[in-house]
Parts: sequence; C-alpha cells; structure tokens
Amino acid sequence: MAACVSIAMHRLLATALLGSGLATYAQNLPQAEPQKHGFEVVSVKPSAATNNNSNIDGTPDHIKIQNVPLQQILLMSFGIRSKSQIDGMPDWASSERFNIDAKVDDETAAVMQKLPREERRKRQQEMLQAMLEDRFHMKMHWSKKELPVYVLTVAKGGSKLKPTVLPPLPPNAEPGTKPQDPGTSVSISNSTMTVTNGNMEALAENLSRMAEMDGRVVLDRTNLPGKFDWTLDWAPERQQNSFRGADSGNPAPAPTADTSKPNLFTALQEQLGLKVEQDKAPVDLLVIDDLERPTEN
Repeated sequence: MAACVSIAMHRLLATALLGSGLATYAQNLPQAEPQKHGFEVVSVKPSAATNNNSNIDGTPDHIKIQNVPLQQILLMSFGIRSKSQIDGMPDWASSERFNIDAKVDDETAAVMQKLPREERRKRQQEMLQAMLEDRFHMKMHWSKKELPVYVLTVAKGGSKLKPTVLPPLPPNAEPGTKPQDPGTSVSISNSTMTVTNGNMEALAENLSRMAEMDGRVVLDRTNLPGKFDWTLDWAPERQQNSFRGADSGNPAPAPTADTSKPNLFTALQEQLGLKVEQDKAPVDLLVIDDLERPTEN
C-alpha cells in the first residue's frame, strides 16, 4: 500500500521588532497560511496499459505510480482505509488509470531522507494532496457518518501474536539508552501479509483494503498494546460478500483459489488468534466537491 499512497517545507518567519509601533502593526496583519509541502516536478498521464497490473514505488525524493486508478491514489493520499470513506467521487475515478511520476527538489530530498518513516509518509501524503488539487482540480471537505464496519477483536482462544523483540544495544551504549524503533515493515504479496514491528492499528488498516472486507472499514478493538511480528497466509476469495465473522452463522465457505489455504477470516483466527465481527460506527468521510480529469502534460 504507497501509501502511500506520500510530501516545499514549512518555514518559520522570524521578525525583529524594532519598536512598539512596528510590533503593533505586525500583530494586525493577516496571518498567511503555512506553506504546503509539494513536489517540484510532476508528470500525470492516462495509462495506456491493457491490463490491471499496478505498481507504486516510493523513495524519499521520488514517487512513481503506474497504471493505478485515481480512487486508489485518493486512498493513499489521505490515508483512507476503504473506498466506503469516499463520497461524491465520479465514476471515472474508479475505472480510469493513471501514470504519475513526481519528484522533489534536492533540498527537500535531503530533509526527507533524515525523517522517521512515519513522518516521511505523512509529508508524501501532503505532497500527493497538493498534486491532486493542482492537476485534478480537486476540492474536498471532511465529514463523519455512521457506516457498517468490521471490528477486529481477540478470538476466544487468545492472541497468537509474537511481540517484537528489538535488536540489542551495542556494548558501548550509554546507560539508560533505549533501543531505536526501526519502524514498521509491511509486505503483502500473493495473499501473504508479513509484518515486522507492527501494531494492531496497522493490521486493521491493511485488512480494510482487502477485497474480502467488501469496502468496509476495519476498526481495532483488540486492546492489544505494543508491537508484534506476524505472517498471515490465506487464499483469496473468488467472490466478494463472503463475510466469515463470528456472527455470520457459519455459512458454507466460498470457493477459493487455493483450497490448501484457509480464507482470510479463518486464517485470522487460526494463525493470529483474532476475529472480525460486524458492527456500525462513525467513520471519517472524504467528501469530493470537485474532481476533474487532468490535462496531459
């Protein structure tokens, strides 16, 4: 997911107060909005690919998006978990695919390189949002709405997650030094999710993007603190609307691509000791006021 799916730098303006009159005048001036982070160069083109193979590559100075629907770019840009959180999106945004090549300037790249992974992701998201405003003329606002959701809880037998063990400190470390958090690593390929140093919020976020969740947001209600390592291996469902939660009445399993593997909901219980249940909850909603096809550059 680069985020995602994602960000020119904030600058603090320092003013030398040369007298009380100048100070009073400065206080009465309208305050400028903080400068947004943005890419220096952006190329946006409709994809000419005849298949659905998508790819998103991100580095501190460069994001390359190939053959990706705009809907997915919106999810990544705003950190949205599910398409159900987008309202007012035109139909073409879910079907038409785009190639986007975006780079930052050298000064910003040097700053991004030094940022923690999570802060870097937030800046990249802000850059993508600026790109959507500039190239797709996007106008939006946030709202909140009660929607059907799935909640992630601990199964009856208890959690099977393994707590992350950080590497030991070097022998010459100063007393009281804490191990450095390396950040969360997530890899999802061929219906196998491998996560290192991830929390339950990260699991719920990634589950929300799975086809088996039918576009619903997954909320973490496990009450499991800390970070964990896990591998989740399942067979993708051929059909959607295939909920296998605790309140589903144990319906017959839907056909799977690989009968040697369990479906996603069974895999959660057997491999991680977790389950999902249906519920309703207030969910943040991205409301699209305006969104236009970009002019090719």
